[in-house]
Amino acid sequence: MGRTPPIADNHGHVNPVKGLGPREVAKRFRRTGGWFMGVVALLTWDLDLRPGDLNDVDRLYRLTIESARVIQGEGVRSVAIIGLHPAECVRLIETGWGLDKVRGYMVKAIDLAAQYIKRGEAVGIGEVGRPHWDVGSDVVKLCNEVIEYALTVAKDLGAVVHLHLERAGEATVKSIVEIVDKVGVRDRGKVILHHASPGMVKPGVENGLTPSVPIGRHGEFEEAIRQSRLIVVESDYIDDPRRPGAVIPPWRILSRVNQLLQLGVVNEDDITSIMVDRIEELYGVKYS
Repeated sequence: MGRTPPIADNHGHVNPVKGLGPREVAKRFRRTGGWFMGVVALLTWDLDLRPGDLNDVDRLYRLTIESARVIQGEGVRSVAIIGLHPAECVRLIETGWGLDKVRGYMVKAIDLAAQYIKRGEAVGIGEVGRPHWDVGSDVVKLCNEVIEYALTVAKDLGAVVHLHLERAGEATVKSIVEIVDKVGVRDRGKVILHHASPGMVKPGVENGLTPSVPIGRHGEFEEAIRQSRLIVVESDYIDDPRRPGAVIPPWRILSRVNQLLQLGVVNEDDITSIMVDRIEELYGVKYS
């Protein structure tokens, strides 16, 4: 094709404390066609912050928001999605916190995120959800309650929610749809299934949710696009110098897309739908 296709990364992380940081990530991404990045909060301890401390949660959010601003300043449209990963719940329980105390803490963290969203400094809550590893049923129940609260708050704000979940295909989607129905979410497309497996794509789209497919996992995008192009893609980049090859970095998405175009897995219309149209609909940004 004659031009560089527009590249959007729906879900990635940058680490201004230990990693390349937002400015360098943005420069590399922009050089390879990057026009949009959804910047999602890391774990507290990734930034040398303390789990269980709401003041440090506030610092986490402010660092995420500032990172999105820096990326925007480098010419890549960027939005901040802030919240606490379900691993935070597990870590607190492991240190002796009771379930009720953890629940109350997670609610306060979501309320704090809502304040930033109301001020227009962030656009969504995330990533919240359930651990993707085996945990007890009491932890799953707690995390479902946190998901329900996050969706309730986001519904009133018109915000997106990035959900971290196990990758159990239709069963995972069904469990989220039940919570979405209970909450009465009107714009289901703003419920984003982060790191969605191919088995989550068809049931997710059929129920109005937005699967966010990791483009770096071997064969998964190819399988996902056969089911629907009403998806977005993500790097899930973690900006951790100790794990440089853990996931695809944003600036490698272009080479992956070009490979898919050459193989005929996707065409230019597919790329425009995934990388531009869906992103504009979700976040209210404009590609130009």
